[in-house]
Amino acid sequence: MPLQRESNLSALMEAAESGDSSAVDRLFTALYSELRRLGRRELGRQNLPITLGATSLLHQAYLEIADKDGTSFPDRARFIAYAARVMRGLIIDYVRSRHAQKRGGL
Repeated sequence: MPLQRESNLSALMEAAESGDSSAVDRLFTALYSELRRLGRRELGRQNLPITLGATSLLHQAYLEIADKDGTSFPDRARFIAYAARVMRGLIIDYVRSRHAQKRGGL
């Protein structure tokens, strides 16, 4: 990754940490394709037929990450790792919800 892009991402992460919601938006825009690939990978790791798509997963993860206060992303790798963890949690919640519906629950 070029040094200029990495420094721009670092600046966006710092701004996002300080509470700048527009920085969170710009950060997701800058990393969108990488995060979408990450979502496809996380969905592919499941050995279950899941109707949730990578784009929907990414957008749900965005909403969850943007809503969190006090999260710290000192570098790109930690942000990607955090996004992956959020996506895995969303997949688990989705699968549990689907199983509950099949069993008559809500």
